[in-house]
Amino acid sequence: MATIAQQLQQTREQLAPVAGDMAALEARLLAQHAWGVPHEAILRDWDKSVTEHAAQQLRDVTARRARHEPMSQIMGEKDFWKDTFLVSRDVLTPRADSETLIEALLRLRPQVDAPFSMLELGVGSGALLLSSMREYGQALGVAVDVSPAALAVAKQNAMRLGLASRVRFLEGDWCNPLDSSEKFDIVISNPPYIAHVDIAALDEDVKGYEPHLALDGGIDGLDCYRSIFSTIGSHLNAGALVLVEVGQGQAEDVAALGVRAGLHHTETCNDLACIARIVCFTH
Repeated sequence: MATIAQQLQQTREQLAPVAGDMAALEARLLAQHAWGVPHEAILRDWDKSVTEHAAQQLRDVTARRARHEPMSQIMGEKDFWKDTFLVSRDVLTPRADSETLIEALLRLRPQVDAPFSMLELGVGSGALLLSSMREYGQALGVAVDVSPAALAVAKQNAMRLGLASRVRFLEGDWCNPLDSSEKFDIVISNPPYIAHVDIAALDEDVKGYEPHLALDGGIDGLDCYRSIFSTIGSHLNAGALVLVEVGQGQAEDVAALGVRAGLHHTETCNDLACIARIVCFTH
């Protein structure tokens, strides 16, 4: 029987074509997931033999990753901001770039004890809205998504984080399911922004496993912003903040769309790679 060290070496070699420099880390994470053990146990028992059953468990999850299935979907969760979120093939995996939105929100609205009304359009896993509401302890939120499967994941995450009583979930397309009289202090969104023709060129991890409904932004990638800006104005309180995530090279076009809809473009925030990522408006 092979030792844990030998099993991890084999796994690293299998993952190298998919994971590159991350192969060693992914091998360890897959072993922890397959065997249900913490990192400390891997280090402590490095030279111990594993059973054939355990070896097969690791081979099974390794084969999934070798087919480009995202680590988050194999493990069923992803760390984002200060919490861990359940994910599935029905939602986009939360990405570190999106944390730029929360950083901007906290800087622009530092009153964390204020009873803000918050809305996320296209909530997905709930990572953005729920992370924000954890920072704003008195806020109430509304989460909208056209996908009932995505809403189910977001509801699970709200339950896990103790936020279910503060969030209302609505199924529908952008602002359509909102009551005509509903208004909000803060609106956030990370809508689909990949141009339809560019989806085929995405990494296999994305185009093969993440929901195209959450990726496809139409011919030029801006269709969802047009839909949001065409209706959001009637749902904003005076001075409301609107933050949207955008794809690379889209910030100026999205800012112009918002201004044409009657919003005031205040700033655009770069992510850690210095890519213009979050476009900020006030009403």
